[in-house]
Amino acid sequence: TVCIGLIKSMQHERRWEAANEKDSNLTLDAWYEEMGKNVPLGRVGDAKEAGDLITFLVSDRAAFITGVSVNIDGGASPVV
Repeated sequence: TVCIGLIKSMQHERRWEAANEKDSNLTLDAWYEEMGKNVPLGRVGDAKEAGDLITFLVSDRAAFITGVSVNIDGGASPVV
């Protein structure tokens, strides 16, 4: 299982647009920067990073990996 955290996506862009309509003058990049402050790595993830992980997990190189959950959330999950 891949547990995806805060990743730049169209869903978040729609949320930014809705917030901008109300009373925000942040650019999309500035909004992602603000959201990233809540992530231990200090930024929002990129869809390519999640895609790279998933590509690896479905490849022959990961054939011996079974029964795990992988968090890709910049350290937001308090687990090791």
